[in-house]
Amino acid sequence: MTDLYNDGFSVNTVTSIKGLLTKNAMKEQANDVFEICSYVDGLEKKIDSMTEELTNMQNQIKEMQEDTLVNNAKNALSEAQERLNARCEQIKAQVSEVKEQVRSTAKSIVDEAKAKGRTALYRVSEFLGIKKKLLDIRENVRGAIKTTDKDIAKTALLAKGFREAGQTAANAFRTFADKPEVDYSQKEQKHPITKAVLAPMKAVKKILVSMELHLDASIDKLDNLAMNVQLDKEKHMENAKTKEQTEPERVEAEREEAVYSPMVAEPQEYQYNADAFGARGVDEVKQEAAHKEAPKVREDKAR
Repeated sequence: MTDLYNDGFSVNTVTSIKGLLTKNAMKEQANDVFEICSYVDGLEKKIDSMTEELTNMQNQIKEMQEDTLVNNAKNALSEAQERLNARCEQIKAQVSEVKEQVRSTAKSIVDEAKAKGRTALYRVSEFLGIKKKLLDIRENVRGAIKTTDKDIAKTALLAKGFREAGQTAANAFRTFADKPEVDYSQKEQKHPITKAVLAPMKAVKKILVSMELHLDASIDKLDNLAMNVQLDKEKHMENAKTKEQTEPERVEAEREEAVYSPMVAEPQEYQYNADAFGARGVDEVKQEAAHKEAPKVREDKAR
């Protein structure tokens, strides 16, 4: 992770918020945050690669062999390179703004979590605030892809025209020198424009397409993060509600146990079933015998 954030995100901030989320049983949210940061960081690296290709294209155009046909095309090719470069700089500025918002939001959440604990971590859903910016970047990237496609088509057509014109001129000279013409259709030849301009343009388009996929994934992760945070909130609210409902019942059960437990502790006081009836019968026999014995004793005394 250190390599990912040395140039943009604060390493300590990103690792801290990921660690706090994981520690508080919010693993899904932790993974979402990490991947969002990874995607945004990856966008900037792709922009750097695109800038390198455009700089190479600019240098190649300058070094192209001077001739009448190429001189007429160099301005148009330079304008195409400048358009792409301007778009690249615009996207780079947008991505930098997103990175700063992610970094500041993460730092704020980490600082608040020290005081408020787990509930502060629900603020990671605020990362959803960068969604509008990412959507704008994606729209910009898609526009760049369309522009690049047009420039690639025009450059390819230009290279083909230069190549065919050169072949026609070459055959004209061969005819003038009484030499047979060459069938260039059987030979694969590329005009210098292909290497100088067309190849870098295609490389830039490939990077732009990759950026669009990165942006799609980032936006999906933001939606996923918001959903996971909401589910976690609802789960903990439900658990708290259940605990509040069962607490009075637990207290009442403990009170009843305290009241009735002494009575249960005297096993000799109650007798059940046949034993109870047997004991009762013995008592009644003893009482009847005592009543009969009393008159007999009085009669004996009277005699």
